[in-house]
Amino acid sequence: MNLQSVFDLVQICHLKGVKHAVISPGSRNAALTIAFSRHPEIECYSVPDERSAAFIALGISLKTKLPTVLICTSGSAALNYAPAVAEAYFNQVPLLILSADRPPEWIGQRDGQTIYQEQLFGNHVKKSLVFPSLEETEEGTALGHETINQAINCCLEAEMGPVHINIPFREPFYPTTEQGHNFSKSLPVFISDNAPLNNWKSELKDLSNFSRVLIIVGQSTKDPSTIKLLTSLSIESKIPIVADVISNAHQVEDVISSQDVFLKGSKDTNLQPDLLITIGMSVISKNLKLFLRDLRPKAHWHVRQETKAPDTYLSLAKHFAVSEIDFLKELEQIFVASDSQRTFQGEWSNIDSKTKKHIEHFGSDDISDFDCYKKVLHALPSGSDLHLANSMAVRYANVIGLSNDKDIEVYCNRGTSGIDGSNSTAVGTAIVSQRPTFLLTGDMAFLYDRNGFWHNHVPENLSIVVFNNHGGGIFRMIEGPSGQPELEEFFETHQQKDASHVAKEFGFEYYPCTSLKELEQNLIPFVKTGKRKILEVFTDAEVSKNVYKELFRSLS
Repeated sequence: MNLQSVFDLVQICHLKGVKHAVISPGSRNAALTIAFSRHPEIECYSVPDERSAAFIALGISLKTKLPTVLICTSGSAALNYAPAVAEAYFNQVPLLILSADRPPEWIGQRDGQTIYQEQLFGNHVKKSLVFPSLEETEEGTALGHETINQAINCCLEAEMGPVHINIPFREPFYPTTEQGHNFSKSLPVFISDNAPLNNWKSELKDLSNFSRVLIIVGQSTKDPSTIKLLTSLSIESKIPIVADVISNAHQVEDVISSQDVFLKGSKDTNLQPDLLITIGMSVISKNLKLFLRDLRPKAHWHVRQETKAPDTYLSLAKHFAVSEIDFLKELEQIFVASDSQRTFQGEWSNIDSKTKKHIEHFGSDDISDFDCYKKVLHALPSGSDLHLANSMAVRYANVIGLSNDKDIEVYCNRGTSGIDGSNSTAVGTAIVSQRPTFLLTGDMAFLYDRNGFWHNHVPENLSIVVFNNHGGGIFRMIEGPSGQPELEEFFETHQQKDASHVAKEFGFEYYPCTSLKELEQNLIPFVKTGKRKILEVFTDAEVSKNVYKELFRSLS
């Protein structure tokens, strides 16, 4: 077998900007493991649990915006990547999956560790490729170079995402001491050919047909240029900017962020836009989606460099597959606010301001999830990264919001919105970040992904808050399961575990809290950097449910 092709693969990855690889131990992937670990410019991490490994790689790519390489052995190993691969696909995160495989003639012959690995991830990858034969031929070598170039280009083109390369290996796949493989500097690097879109600016002439324009910012990475442009459009152009916590737009001046509360059951036509412009990806607020699906705008324009625009609000009219920055710059230059636009922004701003004051002063005498989340979010230091687990963690953060004077970047696995992988994703970003990294999670998501710490790379800049109400609290908020006798056993999965044993096992400082006073005291040392920590808040699920529902009921 031509192991030099494997070393060439690694070198092309390096030449195209890859800096990190996450490897799960195995034998069939030995050549890949050896070649990547020997490369002086690629940082490698060994993570035995493939599901956690994939989410750690996802976290690294979220932070670096570059493809992280995932490497595993043959058989069921790659199947464990599936949840993170699906998340990467829908959250548009670049991953390069390299799965070692058995020779094709042994697939389906009851040979050990053989499954059908080609096209393993179906529609949840941008492209599935099979690496050409590793026999030493000129044609095979050239095709191998082309395959790895094509895969990395595809990871980064248009909407970014995961690409899978399946690599059949024949024995021997361990190099001998006599074999001198090297990383050649003269390998071919192919540049992606993305043709620019023309004439999109002419489409903006239709702006004159609309008198009430609304911008919604979906999930996005933190970008100062975008924040500056959105602030200008809010202040100068009088366009309401609506943004969930995962949009990373909380520093936009006068941003509308409490919509999930004030739009619950709303039929207020004064808030109905003529034109809806969306940037970014998904939004959390179900009430916002329901409102705009009921009181539909005349048109919805979606702005994002992706091949297909989502029709989230059932009124999609145009897709501007261009840079959001370029679009917002052009909009800033040509949009002139009319009297009706100013009135429209005033309607959104007034109800948002009233709701924010309501949320700020709302609370209860009992220790509840809402009160605890509020104290934790207010205590987070500027210059931090914040990870939010799914289910109630991201919803509480979205309702409470973040201060606009804090530099905090928010991450959440909202591509698929699953609870799996929250710990691991936070570990991944923290590994490649110098910033303090905080994860807010429920007990179920935390315990589900405890293998996210089962390796030798857990960083010291990671701090985790576990809100432990002994089950999946979100099911008490949903009308269907909350009234069923099976609630605790089969929906919540009522459990009595805590995080103390995980903290001890993986070297976290541990802070338990059973009252608001204890939480306030423990938050002071907890938010300081220097040592990885777990702060666990114990609350009652029924109390938390009642407090959360009262928050919505008491707004008048």
